[in-house]
Amino acid sequence: MAPHDSTRQPQTASDDEISFPPDSPHTAWHQLGSADLPAVLLLHGFTGSPSSMRPLAESLQDTSATLSVPRLPGHGGTWQQLRRTGWDHWRGAAIAAYDELADEHPGVIVVGQSMGGALALALGIDRRPEAIITVNPALHVDSPLAPALPLLWPFVATVPSIGGDIEKAGVVEGANDRTPVRAVASMHRGLAGLRDELWMIDCPVTVCLSGRDGVVSPRSFRTLRSRLGTPPRTVALRRSRHVATLDHDADVIAGEIRRALQTPIGGAA
Repeated sequence: MAPHDSTRQPQTASDDEISFPPDSPHTAWHQLGSADLPAVLLLHGFTGSPSSMRPLAESLQDTSATLSVPRLPGHGGTWQQLRRTGWDHWRGAAIAAYDELADEHPGVIVVGQSMGGALALALGIDRRPEAIITVNPALHVDSPLAPALPLLWPFVATVPSIGGDIEKAGVVEGANDRTPVRAVASMHRGLAGLRDELWMIDCPVTVCLSGRDGVVSPRSFRTLRSRLGTPPRTVALRRSRHVATLDHDADVIAGEIRRALQTPIGGAA
């Protein structure tokens, strides 16, 4: 599918100077594949890093598709670095990563975990992916304090970590050990705007949902289902918690990506 005629341009964080060794799990990961196949863009979640998506991407190397796991601005470092970025930076980075792939491939399949799932849906508005596959997508900040976040963040710097909600023993997500309230406030604002735009998505959407998600409540899925123009395909992840890309059902998610890659370009996934 061709990109939307959109005026939304990538916005990047000017102070995002985090760097990692090439072999760090927090480093962006990219594998070049066939220019004749859709590329696959995989977006990690809030306070996470490419480490939560890279194993999933690596499991798809036999598909011959180009696979890209970018690092969202401010992520992978300290909470102080994350608090200097916000929704517009993350959405802009997703657009930039998408456009780079779309320039070289006949289409792009977007996969997103949690906030990355919200960014994947945003790309369904800003651009026109071949398909969107979300994993426990976050469309709300599930806290009774959410409406007060713009007032709180100047006085409350951080709250406890939201990372590590994984059923599989011994698996570490590598998320921030504290969550910056300023960044949460920005995400809360961005998600509110996104919810009002969901009706604009016209590509196939798949939602992979964990049965025991300790981070995102069912409200996000109810919102998505009610606001999309076409009902999403729903896939149950019965053995996983929130970070399902690192959990027992990662192979189920990989299967959905393979299914999308096998769908003719421009067809319904």
